[in-house]
Amino acid sequence: MLTATLTQWQIFNAVIDHGGYLQAAEKLNRSHSSLHHAVQKLQDQLGVRLVTVEGKQVRLTPIGEVMRRRSQQLIEDAENIEQIVKTARQGWETELTVAVEGIYPKDKLVTVLRQFHAKSQGTRLKIESVILNGAVEAIQEAAADIVISPIVPQGFVGTPLMGVPLSPLAGKDHPLVARGTPIETGELHRHLQIVISDRTRAPLPTTIGWLKSEQRWTVSGFYEARDILLSGIGFCWLPLHMFKEDLEKGDLCHLNTQDKLEILAPLDLVIPAPEKLGPAGKLLADLFRKAAAENRP
Repeated sequence: MLTATLTQWQIFNAVIDHGGYLQAAEKLNRSHSSLHHAVQKLQDQLGVRLVTVEGKQVRLTPIGEVMRRRSQQLIEDAENIEQIVKTARQGWETELTVAVEGIYPKDKLVTVLRQFHAKSQGTRLKIESVILNGAVEAIQEAAADIVISPIVPQGFVGTPLMGVPLSPLAGKDHPLVARGTPIETGELHRHLQIVISDRTRAPLPTTIGWLKSEQRWTVSGFYEARDILLSGIGFCWLPLHMFKEDLEKGDLCHLNTQDKLEILAPLDLVIPAPEKLGPAGKLLADLFRKAAAENRP
């Protein structure tokens, strides 16, 4: 049995999409008889009846319904392959890796990704969440095409995006929350501090929010830290935007420190290897910059 060609399946679907041979012939700028011949030949090759003609109406048979669904997927896959080849010729990347610091606001990330998806031409994204030194390593090792980092290592240049406020927070039942007087910074050293791991072995080039407490628990993420704080144990520097609801409900509380401790953690966009970044990467980087600019006063 001869193998059906992609063109035959495209003609078959065009006849169904446009409601008949005459309409499809007009849309495709081909003769009515050539389309009829192509569909007939397709049916002969397959040995099954795909369509029936009732007056001027072309109707699918039960097996025609099945083959239409399968052939539509085949045509879509073929179009995707052609698009990949086309974009590759233009230098458009087929895949990008983006490392995003965990404190970067998720709503902004979703907005950027939605905008990129509309113009991505099929570029696949690998999005990795990194913390502190994890972002630094991604930059130094060029493990990602684009990195959003709170630290720009020596030898690299970053584009400032925003500052993210972090404050020492604790659960409502923590002893430091219950007391009425301001807390001395030195006193915090004697309490358990929950620290977010950056999941790397290398020492940090700098620290953010680490007060060198005598007691320290390290957890893998912000929400693991939150669960511990809600039990009344320990304090942790946390990005306020991630726990707005807990703060409004009073389940998490700012520690009332004498020095009014707060950190504005900077976030920069860093391109580790700018000479290797293609059109897709440049588009995504521009969207991150645009999202940051829209929120500046």
